[in-house]
Amino acid sequence: MGEMNFDGGVYETLPAKAYCDPTLFATEGAQIFRRSWQLIGHVTDLPNPGDYRVEDISGCSVIVMRGTDDVLRGFYNVCAHRGHELLLGQGCVKKLTCPYHAWTYDTLGQLRALPNEANFPGLDKSRHSLRSIRLEVFFGLILVNLNTDARPFAETAADAIPEISAYAPNLTAYHRAARTERLAAANWKVVAENFNECYHCAIVHKTLTSGVVDPDQYRTRGQEWGIHHTSPARPDARKSYSYAADPAAKTDKFLTWWFFPLVALQVYPGGIVNTYRWKPISVNQTKIEVDWWLPNPTPNAVEAEIIHQHRTTTFAEDGPIVDSVQRGLESGGYNTGPLVVDADCSSQSEHPILAFAALYQAALAR
Repeated sequence: MGEMNFDGGVYETLPAKAYCDPTLFATEGAQIFRRSWQLIGHVTDLPNPGDYRVEDISGCSVIVMRGTDDVLRGFYNVCAHRGHELLLGQGCVKKLTCPYHAWTYDTLGQLRALPNEANFPGLDKSRHSLRSIRLEVFFGLILVNLNTDARPFAETAADAIPEISAYAPNLTAYHRAARTERLAAANWKVVAENFNECYHCAIVHKTLTSGVVDPDQYRTRGQEWGIHHTSPARPDARKSYSYAADPAAKTDKFLTWWFFPLVALQVYPGGIVNTYRWKPISVNQTKIEVDWWLPNPTPNAVEAEIIHQHRTTTFAEDGPIVDSVQRGLESGGYNTGPLVVDADCSSQSEHPILAFAALYQAALAR
């Protein structure tokens, strides 16, 4: 697919039903969410053998665990005996014992013991290990995929790797320092479209466009893996927080790599890194999680500035917008609308929504 190019003109949105139909949402769960790479966290979240985290992937409970061999693995959170869930939340264990019949597994997922085992002739424990799921570590970020045939994430994102290496070179060793989250009353596609187009930015995000990015030079482009955003930082006289924009240190840009459908990595001016994770809960509910990954678990003064600024401006400003759009789509007063694209594909253009639609329709077709 490569980079997507669109001619200037007027295009058409997806129909309102695409954002409101529970049957389609169920299809998306099977065809898209359970077949896509999803962000779980960072390797520094699970530093010790036995550390684990339970996550929901489109209604499927999974475990990400560091084994006693120091290897990170993913498993379905399902006992191989009768299907009972094994763990909740997060923590550290030496073994996994099912609460139902006490079948016990090691941290590598192998069945090790069960009650009355000696009286069950023919039971081969090696045939009843926990079922694995795909797991990759990408710049320290832990991603999982329920599709055993999925293309490796690093292969899909290969074109983005040189730039990420330049602008987030130490991400592998970073720590979670802060989180902002919200349950949006909106379909995940509404949230994704809003995140990726900047036609609304100068109207809604005045702090972002006056003090962080340059709307005249802000550019978004559809890629095979998602949508790429870039902008030079604002000059010192205009910046809204105390970052140092140093071209030699690669801290002079705002960058976003949105990986279809539910993950984004961002670098703010000053080289300050966050990730977005979207969790589709229902046809009109989407959990949004923003985590800030920094050299130390406690933000310094500049990092704390942008975390607070983002939380109280850009992130907060998008909340009522996506909720209002969802209400409008559900009202019966809207079917399709125009998407306006200028020839330069500038920030005042809705071509990112066309790029999203192309990725979305291709994923449904697969």
